[in-house]
Amino acid sequence: MNYKFSKYFIGLSLLLASFSLTAQTIFDVELVFFKRLDQLHLQGQPEPIPLEDDDVEFMLSENNSMLPEGYSLLARKEQQLEGVYNRLRSSPGMRPLLHLGWRQELQDKADTPWLSFNLNDAPDQEGLEGFNGIIRLSRNQGLVLESQVVGYKEPATTFSQDESLSNDPTEQEPALELPFNNQENSSEENSNEDSLETVENGVATNVQTENNDFEENMQIPDELSGFFEMSETIKVKLGKLYYIDHPTMGLLIKVTPYQASLEEQKALN
Repeated sequence: MNYKFSKYFIGLSLLLASFSLTAQTIFDVELVFFKRLDQLHLQGQPEPIPLEDDDVEFMLSENNSMLPEGYSLLARKEQQLEGVYNRLRSSPGMRPLLHLGWRQELQDKADTPWLSFNLNDAPDQEGLEGFNGIIRLSRNQGLVLESQVVGYKEPATTFSQDESLSNDPTEQEPALELPFNNQENSSEENSNEDSLETVENGVATNVQTENNDFEENMQIPDELSGFFEMSETIKVKLGKLYYIDHPTMGLLIKVTPYQASLEEQKALN
């Protein structure tokens, strides 16, 4: 009796272990992509930045996704970052542009295709206007998530040459108040031994000193324009929320194991 029970118990354990191992090769990946609105003086590269793989066959989209075999979009009820997305929507310094997730079977890096996404915001919105990105989750001595996003904004219309080179103090633009986040960059561009900066209510303002020509010589930071890249490769721990940060954009990512039903497991086998 004990011998038969032992054989039954061992067989059941092996079956459960096999089921668990198979189930853990399927993962849900969810992302929230947003652009930042509080860094509006940066100047990126003038030339386009190529993606690591510029010939991606598959695309992520809220409406018209083209996914590899074995991949599927997560339904809204299956997503876990809805609260994070809504908090970003209420933030004055961030504007979320994409929230979606997909389910995939884990494969080696060499066998895992890139997924692309393309986003364009309204031209009248602050921050960058367009984004091209690629992302993939693969197996390479653990779970590895790779992502690359290139954002861009066309340069704004500039002043004519005569206006920009005018040395008449009466035609100079008044000094601008700079956001506190831009204090360091502004100080480097406008270094002057006779100038001081103070911060009041989160705004950096210039203090007049013995040099009466300081305001005339102060340069206005360039308006946000050009191409910017956010690229990252991370080792993923299951259930952890990852934040990939950049002065002009950001990406929130979470990977969780999917517990497939018995019918789904039979279909895979």
